[in-house]
Amino acid sequence: MKNYIFNTKVNLKEFDDFVISSDQNSLFQCSSWALVKENWDHIFTSVTLDSEIVATALVLVRKMPFHTTLFYIPRGPVMDYKNEELVHFYLDNLKKLAKKHHAIAVRFDPAILTRVYSYKDRNNGIPLENLDVVESLKKYGAIHSGFTTKIEESTQPRFNAEMNVTKDFEDHLEHKTMKCVRNAIHKGIEIKEGREEVKNLAVAMHYTEVRKQVALRSEDYFAHMMDVYGDCGICMSASLNFPKQLKRLEDSINEKKEQIALNPTKKQKAALVREIAQDEKEYQKLEEDYKREGKDEVITSGILACYNKNLMELFYMGNNPNYLRMYSSYLLYKLCLDRCVELGIEKCSFGGIEGTLDDGLTLFKSNWLMNVEEYIGEFNIILNHPIYYAFNTIYPKVLKLAAKARGKK
Repeated sequence: MKNYIFNTKVNLKEFDDFVISSDQNSLFQCSSWALVKENWDHIFTSVTLDSEIVATALVLVRKMPFHTTLFYIPRGPVMDYKNEELVHFYLDNLKKLAKKHHAIAVRFDPAILTRVYSYKDRNNGIPLENLDVVESLKKYGAIHSGFTTKIEESTQPRFNAEMNVTKDFEDHLEHKTMKCVRNAIHKGIEIKEGREEVKNLAVAMHYTEVRKQVALRSEDYFAHMMDVYGDCGICMSASLNFPKQLKRLEDSINEKKEQIALNPTKKQKAALVREIAQDEKEYQKLEEDYKREGKDEVITSGILACYNKNLMELFYMGNNPNYLRMYSSYLLYKLCLDRCVELGIEKCSFGGIEGTLDDGLTLFKSNWLMNVEEYIGEFNIILNHPIYYAFNTIYPKVLKLAAKARGKK
């Protein structure tokens, strides 16, 4: 038996380096995430062998009723799940630690995949992998929540969208995707970036709250994330300035009329006539929007992304439903992917998606050379059955009702 050592005092740089260099790399398991989740306590754990780290886990600790807690490890622990000796050693020691903290359960969802495939291949019957890991964890006593498909069925979505970012990714995007990016620019969408844009991001996210009648993250939360990630955080807002765009359209219409006066070919004239008609239609629509808004500028979209050395995570994006025709979300995605190229980051996560792969958000993400990642799912090691049962059945319903109540306000 190997001489493994379980640690609760770790060097955070070595901890992060281990996670980032792993094929299980996740921002949810890097030390910064502990600072983001400031409403949870946290414990950094690791296993070393001959002074070398072989396993890590950021354990979030939620205080529960009756002086109990819940241990939760998002997208972790990070270790070789084929090494049963290591897995059992880590989980044995984690259970001992959990009991000291009066935990009702240890909940975790490893960043281990059952399959990865391009969105285009979703119906091609890609075989499942790592089912032996599921069986090994079940044999240990961890209860598997199953191969869920809905986002709401697990703490972290089991289905995730991601893209392998290459330097020439733009050349491989579908024509319609790049057309939407160009349309956003043509329609006068302006992009601003910086921590100060969290206010506009919160405005964009509020439209989603109103549409779904549920309370999401606040401006303070976004500001806190940007403070935690610093230079590794990106916050951008997209806006439309009515006077500026109306003037652009007016100039464009006049310029095209002047070109027609120069007697172009029949084909060129027909194209110019079509473009004028489109511009005039958009001009009329913008005048109506301007009058309805009663202000010169409106926020159309916003995004917040964070990254480490090898991975960018697009955490939040909100859209103003009245201006979807501006395609500002396409421009924001494109700019984030451009940033990946600049930073040498080869993987960009678009976040969780429904396992049906047919909802509107998934269809939008599929425009970006999207791969579907299916994780093995969530596990629970139950330490206090009565309280855990109440937590697992009642608590989620209470949270959902409270979020809806806040959303209606």
